[in-house]
Amino acid sequence: MAKREKIILVVMAIVVAFGLYDLLFSSGAKKKPVAMVTGVDETNKFISDVANSFKDDFTETSMYIIRQAKSEWGRDPFWKTERRPEAKADAKAEAVVESRKETKAQEVRVYTGYLEMNDQKLAIINGAEYELGDELGRGGPVIKSIDPKQVIIADPGTAEEIVLPLNETR
Repeated sequence: MAKREKIILVVMAIVVAFGLYDLLFSSGAKKKPVAMVTGVDETNKFISDVANSFKDDFTETSMYIIRQAKSEWGRDPFWKTERRPEAKADAKAEAVVESRKETKAQEVRVYTGYLEMNDQKLAIINGAEYELGDELGRGGPVIKSIDPKQVIIADPGTAEEIVLPLNETR
């Protein structure tokens, strides 16, 4: 047997011996089993007993938490309150208008490639491939036509058409 195998066996024997000693001869404090609580009065009494037993051991913060747990809640802290329905609809409409303005101002589309396979035409815009009728993003402009030199994009919300010329870099 190799030296490391002997060391592993000795360590294992020590652990097993300690486990047996702890199981058979340990004189640790035995705890009483907790009785089942069934009624509301018994539950309140149990909570009071637990709170009273912790008064000496806990800090003021812990005692505050226990007092708050026993008291009635005024409102549910996880309940989301909604605004008036018409104010909510107005806020949503404003948010949509603002987001469209921001996306129009921020979006820079570059038509960098054209592929034609059989009857299928593909335009590469900002590194992504699009076919006729595809949307540029959810609810965004739609590809109206694809030519080798340009792509025409139509915004479904308006009658506005955007012409993207082919941008070839060498």
